[in-house]
Amino acid sequence: MRAGERIAPVRGADHAAVLTRALELRAAGRVPLVLDERVAPEAAAAQVDAAVHALDDLAARAPERAAQVAWTAATSGSTGAPRVVLRTDRSWSVGHAHVRAWLGLEPGEGLLVPVHPTSSMALNAAAFCAATGARLRVPARARVRTEDLTGAPHAPAPAALHGTPAQLADVLDLLDDAAPAPALRVALVGGDRLTAGLRARAKAHGLRLVHYYGAAEASFVAVDPDGTGLRLLPGVEAETEDGLLLVRSDQLAEPDGSSLHLTGPDGAATAVPRWRPDGFLRTGDAAALDGGRLILHGRADGVILTAGATVHASAVEEVLAGVRDTAGRPLTSAVLIAGEPDARLGRRVVAWVEPAPGRDPEDVIAALRTAARDRLTPAARPRRWHAVDRLPRTPSGKVRRVPPGSVMDSGA
Repeated sequence: MRAGERIAPVRGADHAAVLTRALELRAAGRVPLVLDERVAPEAAAAQVDAAVHALDDLAARAPERAAQVAWTAATSGSTGAPRVVLRTDRSWSVGHAHVRAWLGLEPGEGLLVPVHPTSSMALNAAAFCAATGARLRVPARARVRTEDLTGAPHAPAPAALHGTPAQLADVLDLLDDAAPAPALRVALVGGDRLTAGLRARAKAHGLRLVHYYGAAEASFVAVDPDGTGLRLLPGVEAETEDGLLLVRSDQLAEPDGSSLHLTGPDGAATAVPRWRPDGFLRTGDAAALDGGRLILHGRADGVILTAGATVHASAVEEVLAGVRDTAGRPLTSAVLIAGEPDARLGRRVVAWVEPAPGRDPEDVIAALRTAARDRLTPAARPRRWHAVDRLPRTPSGKVRRVPPGSVMDSGA
């Protein structure tokens, strides 16, 4: 079967139905590709084309590996050129053994998965449920509500949560308001950090936390089951190179064979491919290793992880910098997108804008807000906007990926 016939797009506002359909397609031997129902049809079509191209490329380089591809996930869409992650069943099932031990779920118990189904986290969790007999629970809305924590006909109350720090905070907010959660006992939370405040709140509700660090192309890398720090999982090799983390394990996705490069902290291209010839993946995260302990220092390649979504800063910058007035003249001289800490989202997307000479900053920000609503996914839209006289540059004239120290705030 050719790649175009194996790739099976799935899209819809009913996220439970989308994940159920993806599992059905996988069981039938297809390779499901979940698309974001919020993006424009052209962006969705581009993601399908990118998935077909990626699978064709892998088949040309390693046909036996291409034949084993079982899942694909899109890591960007209207935020820039689509990129996909190709997965074999084994690359996920290795991690499922860890999840089974962390959660301790019995067959038939419910696992609440509130992340958007385009996320690798959601697809992985759905595959885990199919493999172990756990019952997949998917909220009907974007935010977790009281009814998501209780049982329903043919849907047991969830005993576990798999989500982001933002979704854990939503659940704890509900529990603080005395929402019933009779079965919920454990939360598996993915992200580079989990605050002491969230840990304390979870403990107060008798909720056991398992915090892990992973990535769309690397699955589960390190785990912190008790608040003492992230430690590498058995079978995961890790090292640092120029302060950036590289990993290798049986859980890695298929190398994409592209020339996709990382960028450094100052925004200048490093000309370093994501995949090293010996099979190590450059994650783009700044990190240090202390024995088997992993200490993370945030993203170094312009990628922002926000509420479980991956946003490529450079792609958002490209969209906003391309906005023109009715005469075709640019509104900005430069745009910088970066992530800032956010108690609920983990990181929030923030824009620093250098208006073109003679432009009114407030008018420029207003036009860019409109363009962001029209052209970017919800996750990629800046939550805060700042206008500056001049963005800092590298010696070569490129905008440094370092937010200015002094800004004129145009409001949230």
